[in-house]
Amino acid sequence: MSWTQKTLGEIVNLKRGFDLPSSSRVDGPYPVFSSSGQTGTHSEAAVKGPCVVTGRYGTIGQVFFSDAACWPLNTSLYSTDFKGNDPKFVYYLLKTIPWRDYLTASAVPGINRNHVHLCPVCVPDHETQTAISGVLGLLDNKIELNTKLNGYLAA
Repeated sequence: MSWTQKTLGEIVNLKRGFDLPSSSRVDGPYPVFSSSGQTGTHSEAAVKGPCVVTGRYGTIGQVFFSDAACWPLNTSLYSTDFKGNDPKFVYYLLKTIPWRDYLTASAVPGINRNHVHLCPVCVPDHETQTAISGVLGLLDNKIELNTKLNGYLAA
């Protein structure tokens, strides 16, 4: 197993999300993601899954994953182009990016995707990426289950 240093832009192509005012949304099967996570559903999807989404304006630093088709809003950056990398690994990799280092100076915090694409990252081969994302996924599932159990016990 060897790790290679690259730029984030060599690993994933982040794009600006799509406009969809809440007044234009029609409840449906597709999750709608803003910079702060899922904020509802819509009858149409803007992109096919898998998809990673992170904040572009407003909430910065949170990262979300959708296996299914979804609608990333214009307050977010998203990608369905993982350039041959494991999508779940890319999701976990994005959680390690120092997003605050890439903020633009303005009243509302914002990220310029061209700047963050230059962020240096180290990545292993695809097989190792899949193994890492598999273990981290199992841990996330256990945390989610424990959180639910705690809620049931508290009730």
